[in-house]
Amino acid sequence: MRVRVREALTLAKALAVGGERREAAVAIITKPKNLFQPYTTTSANRYPDEFRAVADALTTETPRILSFGCSTGEELVSLRAAFPGASIHGVDVNPLAVRKARRRVAGDARTTVARGGEAPDASYDVVLALAVFRHAALNDAPPSCAGVLAFADFDRTVGGLAASVRPGGLLVIRHANFRFSDTSAAAAFEVVSTGYASAGEGGLPTPLYDRDDRLIGVEPRDDGVYRRLS
Repeated sequence: MRVRVREALTLAKALAVGGERREAAVAIITKPKNLFQPYTTTSANRYPDEFRAVADALTTETPRILSFGCSTGEELVSLRAAFPGASIHGVDVNPLAVRKARRRVAGDARTTVARGGEAPDASYDVVLALAVFRHAALNDAPPSCAGVLAFADFDRTVGGLAASVRPGGLLVIRHANFRFSDTSAAAAFEVVSTGYASAGEGGLPTPLYDRDDRLIGVEPRDDGVYRRLS
């Protein structure tokens, strides 16, 4: 009982403080479907190397791009700078983050934002899930991620994202607590670029978990850029 009271007080304080803490508290309280990461921590231009790899691999100058877990919109602005000819769509489960993202891209007629935790029923040249499939509660690498994240949910959600990538299109996953190669969708993709560093809070490597939600360690990781086979 004391733990629950303490948690309730912590959430109430976060709601009062506002900002990112309020956004996280709303996500924790409402528990929207497909919530992986309740925290909206983000910044502009976090993935220049990955964006260059995507640009080099694209076969069109006017790609359709999906930012899955777009948070408060900094990623959308960064994508616009990197891909000026793109049509960009962002989705996020957090209603407060979506509101901020919409304000951030309000002057961009070719960028849209919607609330949701599933891949839209559409076909994209690029689908990105950057720092979505991870949770800060796992930063200390507990022996199991059960009760925090589940590989089954990761596998299902990545399968939906993979299905929205057109043949020849690109899927980008970064800073995940699971490996893309363990998913049922992986067989339909080939590697374009991997080997990126993956550090969580405090600069510690993001821990990895297997199909049974058991700790693997921090290597070997395979997050990066993948191309869907025809």
